[in-house]
Amino acid sequence: MLMASACSTAPQTSRTGRVSAALLAPPPELPKVQRDSAGQMTGAQALPSLTAVYDVAGQIRAAYIELQAEVRLALGIDDAQSR
Repeated sequence: MLMASACSTAPQTSRTGRVSAALLAPPPELPKVQRDSAGQMTGAQALPSLTAVYDVAGQIRAAYIELQAEVRLALGIDDAQSR
């Protein structure tokens, strides 16, 4: 009886071959939070810092949604089936 081998000689296909290179890049780093010299944050520093974090989170979410769309497209799933 023959058993399947884990060491196949068949060429491996790239699982990421059809995904945009931009979506495979690491996500952007979260920005540093603004603080004064004592390490405290004022209200004036909080708003721009939180706005910057929110902006990066939005970029990550947008990339995630685009990646999901590419995977659905690669699998041949339309939007009506995926919901």
